[in-house]
Amino acid sequence: MLVRADLMALTPDDLASLSNRGIVKRAQKELESGEISFTIYEETNHLRVEWSDGIVCQFPAGKSVHDAVCSSGTLGISRHIIRSVLAYQTKYNQSSPSQVSEPDRGNFASPTSAAAALEIEALYTKGTWNPGAISDEDLHSHFRKPAIVQARKRFEEGILVELTRGAKPIAHFLDDGCTVRFMVPGDLRYISADCAESLLPTWVPLAVWAFRELPEDRLAGIVSRSKAEWPVPKESLSGLDALKAELLLDGLQGVSETWPQRVSRLEKSCRVQGLIWPAELIADLLQQCEMYRQHDARFEPQQVVQLLGELTARSRAIRNNPPSVPQPLIRGTKADRATEIAGGRMIGVGLGVRRGKRHSTISTYLQDADSGSLAAVERTFADPDPNKGEQPRSFTDLAGTILVRGVSLASLATSQLLLKSGKRTPGGQLILPRIAANLVTHPQSFQWEQLKAPLAIESFAQLSARLASLPPSCLRPRRCTENLHVVPVQGVDEVFFDVSQQLLTARLRDNEGQYAELVCPYHSQSDDAFNSLSRSLMDRCNELRFVSGHVRISGRKLQIRPVALVFDNSNGRQAMLPQFYNCLSKESADRNELPDAANHQANGTTLQKSSFSSQAGAKGDTNTTQLSDFFLGVEDHLSELLITGLKNSQPATWNEIAKAGQHLGLVRWTKPLSQLEETLTNRLNDLRWNPSKAILEINEICLLCRLAGE
Repeated sequence: MLVRADLMALTPDDLASLSNRGIVKRAQKELESGEISFTIYEETNHLRVEWSDGIVCQFPAGKSVHDAVCSSGTLGISRHIIRSVLAYQTKYNQSSPSQVSEPDRGNFASPTSAAAALEIEALYTKGTWNPGAISDEDLHSHFRKPAIVQARKRFEEGILVELTRGAKPIAHFLDDGCTVRFMVPGDLRYISADCAESLLPTWVPLAVWAFRELPEDRLAGIVSRSKAEWPVPKESLSGLDALKAELLLDGLQGVSETWPQRVSRLEKSCRVQGLIWPAELIADLLQQCEMYRQHDARFEPQQVVQLLGELTARSRAIRNNPPSVPQPLIRGTKADRATEIAGGRMIGVGLGVRRGKRHSTISTYLQDADSGSLAAVERTFADPDPNKGEQPRSFTDLAGTILVRGVSLASLATSQLLLKSGKRTPGGQLILPRIAANLVTHPQSFQWEQLKAPLAIESFAQLSARLASLPPSCLRPRRCTENLHVVPVQGVDEVFFDVSQQLLTARLRDNEGQYAELVCPYHSQSDDAFNSLSRSLMDRCNELRFVSGHVRISGRKLQIRPVALVFDNSNGRQAMLPQFYNCLSKESADRNELPDAANHQANGTTLQKSSFSSQAGAKGDTNTTQLSDFFLGVEDHLSELLITGLKNSQPATWNEIAKAGQHLGLVRWTKPLSQLEETLTNRLNDLRWNPSKAILEINEICLLCRLAGE
């Protein structure tokens, strides 16, 4: 029996990349209808599939699906060929790998024996494979020698690539924005990349060589090879230090009238020198200053603290050039500049909310169906004046805000967007066209298996490995979609409501039996949505198939803050937006019938069969609360200092904070806090007091606040 491993490894998404999604859907529909039958003939030199409608498709041995012949006369990969591949998979998926004899397992149609070994491993174990095992001989047999030589030269000059091993390994080149996906183990005939076909001989060898650099025991990581000397822009960094010192000394209320203009000039200078992310930070800092002067509700002094902390981290990393963090991540690359979008199809993958002190920001997340790049459409809404007795609008009402031509934030999050033009900022925000005719929305069926990497992740283990390989977020690209991922889920094992923290958590299980924690905070502006989410996680625990959200490692646990959940049942797939009352299921209960989540979760008990240990978690919750209160207290005092200036700060305040940090055992925090208190005390007794030491200590504390947010 001749087992065609390449045909068995191709998923519907792979087939769509080889042809188009419409052809694949039509082929699936024809096969599932049962109106036509097929017969498979396996011969020595070819595989033949005969259909009851008279179509015959032949797959020559040792050739790829591109070389298949269809009797319909259609050029390229016809739907009949796609249909035949799906039929072949249907036949062999009905028998387990153990039923295939050892001699048959070795009879693979593959270009080399090394590739065949990889195919056997991936086909029968469904495990992770390493494209680095592809030999240079395989590369030379597939690509012309001049292309290989050119690729080697490019490799020696330096690359920056994020790698992910799995059933479908991914190489994402961070400095060029190109992604290479290996569809079939060991077979270079099946490669998907968001570049022109003529460039594959360059990018595929680069990806193979990069995978060889990744340690064997790691599922994911960043590989950087660069011999270039990164110049240190001393003048720009010194200018930045001077402007930060002026802000800290005088505060936002006392800074000079020329300060914003000088900051704006520094931003432009940084962009010219390729310091994209420092320039974005400076622009955000300038925006906060303008909002303070205009008494804008979007102004947040805590955000200024975070910006100054990240600027300090990046400035130090640029000066010291740490070997563990590539400079392009710290500074930015040519792929991180503003990009004009000529057109394309974007798929909504969720709707998130960030709550400020006096405003709410709603973000719709989308992925480009062709390139896999991510973008977000954001709108910020100021809260009404509390003195007038007005209450903030619910998140659901805010998400219903019309953007253009009847398209709202909420509808965009669960639709397909066809764009004729637009713009993507370095931070990942999508600027929609002003002309309504340049965008159209259509419903989607939530076939999220077809989403592209790096958004799409195969498993929790793969996601944890990726997060563990990354440097702190203050030294990575500053995109609003940086930690957004879509993960397939097998079900929900337990749901828990923490009364003290007003937090709903759920234990998610993936296809490999690994676990992650879904975390959703309660807010009065999303009361109905919160209750709907808790009920859905309880009643439809076995129907959850995908979770889209922002991910992080907390302690040793993988946490996901969801922006969308996809459930699957006999009626099809429906999406739920966790912070918004927008369940698309036909089985949705009336809003008034939804249970009050707090009534089900009194005393911190679970909502399902399993339970977390309330007593075991009590001490940990107390320690976590104390740390959170300490960090928030430091941020609040820094925020006040940034408004009034260092000149008006009192040493007694910082003495109390230093004692609190010492009590908690925060040694690294205690030192700069104590030194700041001592420096401010000396100011009272020194007529020629120099604030430079105090400014260094405040920068250090801002940096610690930024790292605490990790």
